[in-house]
Amino acid sequence: MRLRVFFLFLLVFNCENNTEDLPVLSFTISDSGEKVNYSISYNNFTNQLGDSFTTQQLKNNISIANFFFTRCPSICPPMRNELIDVANTFKNEENFIIISHTIDPKNDSIPILKNYAIATGIPNEKWQFLRSTVENTKLQAKQFMTNFKPNEDGTDFYHSSYVALIDRNQLIRGFYNILIPEEVIRLKEDISILLK
Repeated sequence: MRLRVFFLFLLVFNCENNTEDLPVLSFTISDSGEKVNYSISYNNFTNQLGDSFTTQQLKNNISIANFFFTRCPSICPPMRNELIDVANTFKNEENFIIISHTIDPKNDSIPILKNYAIATGIPNEKWQFLRSTVENTKLQAKQFMTNFKPNEDGTDFYHSSYVALIDRNQLIRGFYNILIPEEVIRLKEDISILLK
């Protein structure tokens, strides 16, 4: 009986996780040494349908964001597979979206992004593939505390396999290496916490 009560306590305790359990990671340190939170914002991005993507589309949504390019021969294909799995896990959640930013706008035109999106099998409203200028995309990457640069031979880019989790107030609440199974499990758990 005591064992049952203990497990029931653990179950209740675990179910009571709230958004306070997830730290706010989008912040800077002011000149006076104080932590100052900032919200993710968007300017001059276009999605796979040729529509403008703005900060407004993040409001009241939980989202995850990453950087990629369609010709990527290395980490992008397995990242895409994991993101498809995450998208399918939360396909019935009205307020969940994925945002993928191409780091190769020279080659990733709107039609190419549209075909890439279609191949995922995920509806456009659930997964936004965004493009902008290289300069603007680098500024966006800076908001997400990451960066990218082309390989010397031009065949690939150095870029991260991490995704960022963004809450309804456009604050970053976590970073996850999408290529590590345990990190994907943690990502799904944290998305569920924010959706509640």
